[in-house]
Amino acid sequence: MQISVLVGMLSTLLSADDIVTANELAKKYEISTRSVYRYISILSESGVPIESVPGRGGGWRVMQNYKLKATYFTPEEYERVMFSLQSSTLQDDVTRHAVLKLSGLQRAHRSAAILKSDQFIVDGGDSILGELVNIVSDCIRQHKLCHIEYHSKEGVDSVRVIEPYCLILKDGAWYVYGFCRLRRDFRYFKISRIVRLDVGDRFSPRPYDGVDSSVIKTDVLKGKEMCEVLLSVQSSSLADCEEWLGVNSVVKLGETFLAKATLPYDEMLINKILSLGGGVRVEKPQRLRRAVIERCHIIEANNADD
Repeated sequence: MQISVLVGMLSTLLSADDIVTANELAKKYEISTRSVYRYISILSESGVPIESVPGRGGGWRVMQNYKLKATYFTPEEYERVMFSLQSSTLQDDVTRHAVLKLSGLQRAHRSAAILKSDQFIVDGGDSILGELVNIVSDCIRQHKLCHIEYHSKEGVDSVRVIEPYCLILKDGAWYVYGFCRLRRDFRYFKISRIVRLDVGDRFSPRPYDGVDSSVIKTDVLKGKEMCEVLLSVQSSSLADCEEWLGVNSVVKLGETFLAKATLPYDEMLINKILSLGGGVRVEKPQRLRRAVIERCHIIEANNADD
């Protein structure tokens, strides 16, 4: 059994809008139809809910409730990512597999589905905020109204009744997208600005075009200068660096690792690099390296014996 074929067949089934036949799979992965049946059996036994459609033109499809969620992509973001990958000059196996996997998100994205509350847990330093997110998620799943007291960014307090449809995480902040019965329109509400939330009665969901999170204006990067950061990372700091930037931003180069990312140039960046310890070296920009060295000298001077 080839793992690559098994994963590829699963991706094909997830991305398909209709039934996939044995001949299609056999031709695509250059295997016999007998092997196709064997791989399908392995996928079914491992818990993938594959539905078999008998008869002429029959084949297989994955049940809708198993589709991958795509709530973090707007339609515009999804198309831009797909276009970038497909237009890339680096058309290797990694790129092709990425396109195939992302294709599996398209059908799920059309329905703007949201994860059920028992499929994720928000557990952070602010227990009240996490509780609110989980309550809103339950309301989305059960189609229940949210009666909220809301303190806007402008300092205006109001009482709203909203029909919640989607949760969004953007720049580290949670938002709920819903229909506001006071304004008679769809709105985004920042969860941390909800002073009080009471669960109301069930409502009948109304159709909507989808979620465009780009309209949410946050102040996280407002007025901040962005810079390309390149770090050399030793194994002692690797895990912390991967947690910070993500594993896809770190590549192995000989005995060390290189981490690359576009980040806001500010005090927080300097402090974060210092927190990674002696296993990190700033390769560029040079002014960031100098700032880190200068900060180390200040720390040394402040902790020197009199």
